[in-house]
Amino acid sequence: MITLGSVAAVSGIIFAAAVLQRAVGFGFALLAVPLLAFVVPTKSAVVIVFLNGTVVCAWLATRLRRHTEWPMARRLGVGAIAGAPVGVIILSVTSAATLRLVLGVTTCMAADWIIVSSRLARPEPVVPHRSTTLAMGFASGVINTSLATNGPPLVYELRRAGFHGDRFRATISAVFLLSNLIGLPLLALAGLITTFDIVLAVASVLPCAAGIIVGSWMGGRMGPSHFGWDSRRSPLGHRPTDHLQSNLVKLVVSWLEQSAGAQSWSAPSVLSRRFLQK
Repeated sequence: MITLGSVAAVSGIIFAAAVLQRAVGFGFALLAVPLLAFVVPTKSAVVIVFLNGTVVCAWLATRLRRHTEWPMARRLGVGAIAGAPVGVIILSVTSAATLRLVLGVTTCMAADWIIVSSRLARPEPVVPHRSTTLAMGFASGVINTSLATNGPPLVYELRRAGFHGDRFRATISAVFLLSNLIGLPLLALAGLITTFDIVLAVASVLPCAAGIIVGSWMGGRMGPSHFGWDSRRSPLGHRPTDHLQSNLVKLVVSWLEQSAGAQSWSAPSVLSRRFLQK
């Protein structure tokens, strides 16, 4: 049942995710899906993010199209198209409890990877092998239609190739858009898009647009160092985004504990205490 509270919560989450996506080029689903899963069923969270994410990516891909590196976008896109049907099958056959667990674990891993990789010495940009690029695209396609959090494989491939700024935003947005345009019909054919999902997605379109505007302002003030392996640090030795990512990990671990509580599974409780005490 749709309530005013659920609409407000979904709208607020989508707004924050749109700000992040426009500012840095990725992170919409990585932030939105775990938070939305507190408000709506996990499968609905995936679909809502899919629908709103398509709006954000279409705007970004169109606005920044002159910066798009099309050879790289095509290779990643081909891989994503190949992986999309696999993700739909996973979403269709996986139980809600298992999906929550997998989503929580992958979100924690992605957030940890971003934190750790940002602290590594910056390697020289490499020319990616075609097979590696296709493999990263395939992994992104599988994750996209199963969990909607398909950013990390694409970020990895573009980062190591030396992409940053609008070139990074434009290329990854083009791949996101293609992945969503292929994934949405597949989800619809599988019967995974409901009226409930569509109503909440439509209700959060305006907050999504507002987030794009705020993110545009923030993105214009970000330098190339924010997209490399070794971003600028604060005087305390930590980037401000480290705290956001760390808090996201803590939030998801706490959510895992609540989700698994009914199953009397103690591992999330141990993890929760470990992270929340940091």
